[in-house]
Amino acid sequence: MEQGASYLLQDAADIESILRELERQNSSMTMRQLGGGESVATRLVAVALAHDIFIHAGDADGSGAHYLPGDLLCFDGALDGAGVRFVTSAARNSVSPWPTALAAALPTCIAYFPHQKFIRIGVQPVEACVVRAKRRDGNDFVLDVHDLSARGIGLRSAYVSLQALPVGTVLPAAVLDFRSSGRLLVDLRVVFSRSVQGPDGVINHFGCYYVDLDQARQSLGGLLSA
Repeated sequence: MEQGASYLLQDAADIESILRELERQNSSMTMRQLGGGESVATRLVAVALAHDIFIHAGDADGSGAHYLPGDLLCFDGALDGAGVRFVTSAARNSVSPWPTALAAALPTCIAYFPHQKFIRIGVQPVEACVVRAKRRDGNDFVLDVHDLSARGIGLRSAYVSLQALPVGTVLPAAVLDFRSSGRLLVDLRVVFSRSVQGPDGVINHFGCYYVDLDQARQSLGGLLSA
């Protein structure tokens, strides 16, 4: 994984969102013991919030004897092209209905390595559009829509700071106000941010992906082409 600027996600809801997206996308990950050793391939199979664990399986299957409860494990993976890394401990194995898979405790924080450069999202809206969003802690924002596609949305603001919306932040039920075309609700995840110096001052740019891409595409309907 290429090293660069990283963001530490500590909000439990954001951590859950990242883990569930790794599960949904069936993303490949590597796992190694924190003290060293060979990395093995694995995938996140399920998130079991009721037990404070997640289940993973892959090349590590059958190697549970090497990972005792409490052993610290480092996981590396990727989500929407950005890197994720977290350290957690091995949990009790043989968790039904995954008796041959491995269990690990839910991490308390996740390091998120964003895209190294902005990927332009696509179509510029004809009308001036805005997004009204509220962070999980209750802070709300209004940002201008700069780019649109069936995969994500580009936002910008002269007033919302980069620190207010760190990479990895999930904005649930954000309102996409398309003016005369109507309004839509969609969950967004910030995957990129940067400041750009313009003639009228600094403008902060935020690149967001839809948390549920299939739901977003269905909601957007004929507004955008894939």
